[in-house]
Amino acid sequence: MVNGGKILEWRRILNKDLRDKKIYIAPIAGVTDYSFRRILRDYKPDLMYTEMVSSNAVTQENKKTCDIMLKLHDIDGVQIFGKDIEIMKKTALYIESLGVKKIDVNMGCPMPKITKNGYGAALLSDPQHARELMFILRESLKPETDLSMKIRVGYGEHKNPIYFAKLAEELKLCHITVHGRTREQMYSGFANWETIKEIKESVSIPVIGNGDIFTAKDAIEKVEFSGVDGIMLARGIFGNPWLVGQIRDAFNGKEIIEPSFDDKIDLAIKHISYVKEDRPDKEFYYEIRKHLCWYIKGMKKAASIKDEINKTGSYDKLIELFERLRELNKNN
Repeated sequence: MVNGGKILEWRRILNKDLRDKKIYIAPIAGVTDYSFRRILRDYKPDLMYTEMVSSNAVTQENKKTCDIMLKLHDIDGVQIFGKDIEIMKKTALYIESLGVKKIDVNMGCPMPKITKNGYGAALLSDPQHARELMFILRESLKPETDLSMKIRVGYGEHKNPIYFAKLAEELKLCHITVHGRTREQMYSGFANWETIKEIKESVSIPVIGNGDIFTAKDAIEKVEFSGVDGIMLARGIFGNPWLVGQIRDAFNGKEIIEPSFDDKIDLAIKHISYVKEDRPDKEFYYEIRKHLCWYIKGMKKAASIKDEINKTGSYDKLIELFERLRELNKNN
């Protein structure tokens, strides 16, 4: 148990009920694939997003996008990115036809390969186009399909996130997620939770805050400061899916339990088995390597094992490596 007493003490001092606050998992390219979401769902987030989905790829019936990225769990939402209104509309309708109940529009991705085409955070630089896009999407989807949007607090000289929050409110979107960095910050510096607080205070719809949440303490402090209706986790869950459950426990005033060394080894092996099972289309799914290296970050004797992880193309060999790491730590 780590910091459990402090969490409980903060709750007594603050005397506020956080039990209804939402915990969402961000759509992260190359990370929140089907297998990792399988891991995460055991910790009961309120909503998980698939990796962000290209509207162009969907309308072109790209096999990887349609068959693999859109392989869904029952609590999954889908975030789409693009710019062309007709293509975005067709994509949203297709995703809705799969039974997806929650569709999000990406206005926050800062990556150059996305923004150079006018997608992601670049939509913030053209508020009128963004407005037309969101109106068409809301009008086209079924009333019972939840539509939302995710933004950053600015793009270049365009720094008017409250405009987009008001747009979301006007359209009665189910929520707006705000990452507290500008596009230019990428993932550097600190997220601006003061702006997130201002946005929350300016609209009546739910606001989800995103940025710099790596511990349960971070989550409590940021929710209490900003008054947001929930949080979205991104980099904090890299190698640490336990964070979801820890934050849930903190919101409920419970003690925070840190995963043991064996917990981490066991979960890494489970992740390997899930990937082997979920990706029969590939002899070996190389993207798992980064997850496995995240699990063992900071462990004793991990450096040499990490090097071998990054060289192997065998699931059985990966499991052997983790069992070896377990033995190395037991003997020291």
